Amino acid sequence: MATKAFSCPLDVRQAIRANRLTGFASRALPGYLCVNVVFMHRQYAQDFAAFCEANPKPCPLLFTTEPGQTDCPDLAEELDLCTDLGSYDIIRNGGVTEQRQDVVDLFDEDTVTFFIGSSVSFDGLLVDKGLGPAFGPCIQLTDVDCEPVGEFHGKMAVTMRSFAPEICDAVWQYTGHFPNCHGAPLGKNNATELGIKELDADMHGRPFEVPAGTDRLYWACGITPSIVAQQAELPFMISYTPGHAMITDIPTESLYVETGDATP
Repeated sequence: MATKAFSCPLDVRQAIRANRLTGFASRALPGYLCVNVVFMHRQYAQDFAAFCEANPKPCPLLFTTEPGQTDCPDLAEELDLCTDLGSYDIIRNGGVTEQRQDVVDLFDEDTVTFFIGSSVSFDGLLVDKGLGPAFGPCIQLTDVDCEPVGEFHGKMAVTMRSFAPEICDAVWQYTGHFPNCHGAPLGKNNATELGIKELDADMHGRPFEVPAGTDRLYWACGITPSIVAQQAELPFMISYTPGHAMITDIPTESLYVETGDATP
């Protein structure tokens, strides 16, 4: 579906619910907060929330539902968490066993949902400001340890985008005003420092080519809590499939804060 087909985020979610959306929700209607979503049994929820609080850069936790709650009026109108993500990873004992377009039969009264901010939320704003990337976003794994909490521990993931050198400072400064979307980058051209083992491959080992003469900026990535939860080998959990962040009704620009980690 073309972007012009959607007048509001609810239109996008309804298209997803009816399996009519081609592509990702974050690109269907730019300019709105998109969130990464993780579902798990209530017995793990307290430690997982504490893990997010201890690691705010990769895990900006925005909302947590009550057990069994399938909506979130603070984020989105007429939301159905069981159908509105586009693709769900079903994870058993630490491994993704299948992907589904809905989880209606897997959601129960003990399921707690976590909403974690995503940097794709500001991609459309960067383009509108003439600060669009030459390449990316692309997810890579690092060797940077997260602060452990209970059974939750592991390495941070990052989202890499490359930019023309002359706009990198402006990109850094602008995104630093959106801490709920990971804020400013973790560094520029610092793959070695981050422990990224394959410079030109994504987290799945798929190669890519970054345009020559551009600089790479690395943002903490909201897939980190999902990876960490998988490494905890919980008996069962559900996560958004990477790329399928949920679109909310909140304009990203409304999350702009005057002070933040905006200094390159």
